[in-house]
Amino acid sequence: MWFERTVKESIKSAVKSRPVLLVTGARQTGKSSLLQRMFARLEYITLDNIQYAVQAKDNPEYFLNSLKQPVILDEIQYAPELFRYIKILVDKNRTQYGQWLLTGSQKFELMQSVGDSLAGRIRIIHLETLSAREIREQSVNNLNDYIWQGGYPELWSNPALDSSAFFEDYIQTYIERDLRQIINISNLVEFQRFIRICATRVGQLINYRDMAKDVGVSDITIKNWLGALEQSGIIYRLPPFFANIGKRFVKSPKLYFADHGLAAYLLNIHNYKQWQEHIYKGNLWENLVFCELIKTGQYRPGKNLFFYRDQNGVEMDFLIEQGITKDSSIALIEAKASETISEKKLNFSKIAPLFKDRPVQSLVMANSYHKKPLKMKNYLLTNPVFNHLSLQEIG
Repeated sequence: MWFERTVKESIKSAVKSRPVLLVTGARQTGKSSLLQRMFARLEYITLDNIQYAVQAKDNPEYFLNSLKQPVILDEIQYAPELFRYIKILVDKNRTQYGQWLLTGSQKFELMQSVGDSLAGRIRIIHLETLSAREIREQSVNNLNDYIWQGGYPELWSNPALDSSAFFEDYIQTYIERDLRQIINISNLVEFQRFIRICATRVGQLINYRDMAKDVGVSDITIKNWLGALEQSGIIYRLPPFFANIGKRFVKSPKLYFADHGLAAYLLNIHNYKQWQEHIYKGNLWENLVFCELIKTGQYRPGKNLFFYRDQNGVEMDFLIEQGITKDSSIALIEAKASETISEKKLNFSKIAPLFKDRPVQSLVMANSYHKKPLKMKNYLLTNPVFNHLSLQEIG
């Protein structure tokens, strides 16, 4: 089964307006499959192939000139030297669009290379795992499985694939092939312990010292490992909201996995019943809501997506800022794993007045079986697994 991706239209637009397109994202999010399906007639070269990678690194100019444009170049992080020479070729004809379609599995290192050489010549699109909306539009019968299984495309396109085997292979491949190219991991056992501890910290403030103590490594090692996970698209660090509203805010970010199914697997959850009974169910639901905000809502941590928490412990799971002007709207979002909502535990009335004249919308994203959003007295109740809220509806 093939799932249509919502970024498809953005990719079509990019190849009509930029010489270079770069699709980034973690391993197994479907980057190369999407480009090959959309541009089936183009030559496809993957730098996963050692011979191609060696040639690209040793003689990048010759390698690029030997290709017939337009071309798809997969996993370009293995030869970042190519960016400089792609720029030279692009500058010979800046209006020849859609000639270089690239994919890469490392976000920040790629961004730096791109910024140094291809600024103004490239469109960068980040591809996450499947969203609930993308799965829902295929009318699958087991949508509840998304809650614990997550959105890696292969798990949904191949029903015979065992999810536990997929995730175990994914972790092993990721450690052996990708992580070791970013950082030096001398003890795989410690790193495996670390990544599982990350799953127990989902939705929590990152405390490097506590994590270091639990894993048995130094604070600096924890920071380096988290940076590597973030660079490879495995986790996000969500910063707190800062504004001049007379409060002192915490500075530590919160930790989320880019795919909540991977987090659930790391917590030994293999079906919906185990998810329902798990001690970290609330944290995992919060991670699911976070994933839907970045996948379907297209919000970006630190740009327009934050969390709120003050020195008195008053907090809001997510805060969306639609703009920086005084009249731009704010969305306050609480994530609740239970269908029953206690209004006494909601902090909308404590936080909304801080924004004075700015329009504020309050939402509870709960594990509710209602197929449509419900307008409650003081907030909108919705389940992101079953409902899609657009930017305008949230803002």
